Amino acid sequence: MSQPAEHMPNARRHGHGKGHGPAHAARHQQDQHDFHTLLKHHAQIAREVTETPDGIIATTRSHDPQIAALIRKHAVSMHERMEKGLGLRNWDPAFAEIFAQADKVEMQIELLPDGVRVIERSDDPNVAILIHAHGAVVSGFVEGGAKVAAHESPLPDAYIRMAGSSPVG
Repeated sequence: MSQPAEHMPNARRHGHGKGHGPAHAARHQQDQHDFHTLLKHHAQIAREVTETPDGIIATTRSHDPQIAALIRKHAVSMHERMEKGLGLRNWDPAFAEIFAQADKVEMQIELLPDGVRVIERSDDPNVAILIHAHGAVVSGFVEGGAKVAAHESPLPDAYIRMAGSSPVG
C-alpha cells in the first residue's frame, strides 16, 4: 500500500524479522505486503469506529470482495501478532505502545462477508486511552492511505507511556 521505509520521509527502519528466523521474516513480509495493499486501495475501504469507555468497536468494510478478504486476513494476522508479541511499526509511538500493552488488550474479531467488526477493550483506563488513539490512527490510514501511514502516530496527552523500561509521563 505504501512505499518501502526508505521512501518514507519520517520512517525509521528496524531489523524486521531479525532474531526470529526465516519464518518470522517471511510472515513479516507478507503482513507488510497486505498492509501496503490495503493502503493502496484505501479509497475502497469504509471504516466506522465507536468509542466505548473501555475501548472501541470498529467496523471496516469494502464492496470489493478481494479487498474485503484482505481486510479479514489483516485483522486476524494483527490479532495473532498482538497475542505473540510480534510488534511492527516499532518506530511509531502508537504502535510501539499498543504492542507493549498487548497483554492488557482484549480483542474480539467478527468476520463479516464484506470485512470485519473488531472489539478492542481493556480494564486498564490508561490502555483504553491508547486503544482510542490506535483506533483513530487506523481510521487515518483508511482515510489518507500511504501518505498518512508514512508519519508517526501521536500518543494522546492523557496517556502514560509504557514502552521501554519504565512509565514515562
